[in-house]
Amino acid sequence: MSSNNPILTIQEGYGKSRDYQMEKDLTVIGRGNECDIIINKSDVSRRHAELRKSGDTFLLKDLESANGTFINNSPVTEPCPVKHMDVIQIGSSMIVFNDPDNLVKIQAGSTETDAEEISSIKLLKNVINLLEENIGKVFKGKPDVIRNVIVCLFADGHVLVEDMPGVGKSILAQALAKSIQGNYKRIQFTPDMMPSDITGMSIYDEAKQEFRFMPGPIFGNIILADEINRTTPRTQSSLLECMSESVITIDGRQHVLPKPFFVIATQNPDDYHGTYPLPEPQLDRFMMKLSIGYPAAESEKDILTSQVESHPLNRISYVIKSNDVLRCHALVRKVHISEQIKNYIVTIANATREHSALVGGCSPRGSLALMRVAQSLAAYSGRDFVIPGDVRDMVVPVLAHRLRLKLRNRGEWKNVRSVLESILESIPMDNEDKGV
Repeated sequence: MSSNNPILTIQEGYGKSRDYQMEKDLTVIGRGNECDIIINKSDVSRRHAELRKSGDTFLLKDLESANGTFINNSPVTEPCPVKHMDVIQIGSSMIVFNDPDNLVKIQAGSTETDAEEISSIKLLKNVINLLEENIGKVFKGKPDVIRNVIVCLFADGHVLVEDMPGVGKSILAQALAKSIQGNYKRIQFTPDMMPSDITGMSIYDEAKQEFRFMPGPIFGNIILADEINRTTPRTQSSLLECMSESVITIDGRQHVLPKPFFVIATQNPDDYHGTYPLPEPQLDRFMMKLSIGYPAAESEKDILTSQVESHPLNRISYVIKSNDVLRCHALVRKVHISEQIKNYIVTIANATREHSALVGGCSPRGSLALMRVAQSLAAYSGRDFVIPGDVRDMVVPVLAHRLRLKLRNRGEWKNVRSVLESILESIPMDNEDKGV
């Protein structure tokens, strides 16, 4: 057995792992007995993925699996090179590729576009229509909020909803979770909550005389973090790693979170009693921050009518499956974004950094979030390319919560939103259709 062969470290459960040394040019991973690496789990397809040696490079390919294959948290849509310490996710199992002696030559990806991609856009539009209609049966009068939540979901981000109690924040999250055949978990944040109450902990099993990891409620597909600002910053920080990397490190060991993984957090305004303002690093993990507001009179009447006999949540069921969301993630990343649009995003980001009324400015993570959400909005609108209007529509929900007004400028500017709107007006896009 050559010591130069790559080694795959397979983590199948909480604290369980095994090594597989690759001796062949082709390694098939799946649930079937004919596979080289057998992962006997219901979320793994019979032939899920393969690793094939091509010259000095190993290429990872998804074999049209039901739940998708991911590398470093990105969906695999075509054969892609695997490098040392890359993390492959198959179902709820995580595989680390160890090949320290191999220098990988990155191959150019395929840029082919055909009728299949066009049909995928139509498929995504169908998924969106199903979600909007189903959520709209419960959450009434705010189609723009529903749109933004769906856009954030397909951009593989997380959303923070801030508003006063009773306007439907939790109902929106529950309606979304019920519309997707995924694992829904609700975490009610309180001042006495500890980080382990969210992530889980290792407990000692006397029968086996070993520590065993007990997963917390964060191990789900749709996570409702209800009233997140009612717990301490220490507990809030336990969400940082899982929201940015979709893994949790407990006792030095990483535990992969299921796919899709979407956190929709709610919080009350900071001036309410018993709240702890979210620190900037935590806010930066949310791709969007939304506000719901009061419904119009007719919409509020519809809310009353719909709940005369029973709650409308009891009358809806799922309309799509969780793997449909994963397919939408992959499709959004294929939406074309031109160099001019990238320059437009960078110009907006630089303007926030140079504005005299703002503390600091937009980080590169904010710029990346704006690009990804613009791609998602384009796909939501049935297009496979981004237009300037997509960027402009998403600047406020994506960037406003990442910025702060200077104290001395609060008399001149009402809020960060007004500053961003002023920046957008000062940066016109060439050949932009103002009606978009």
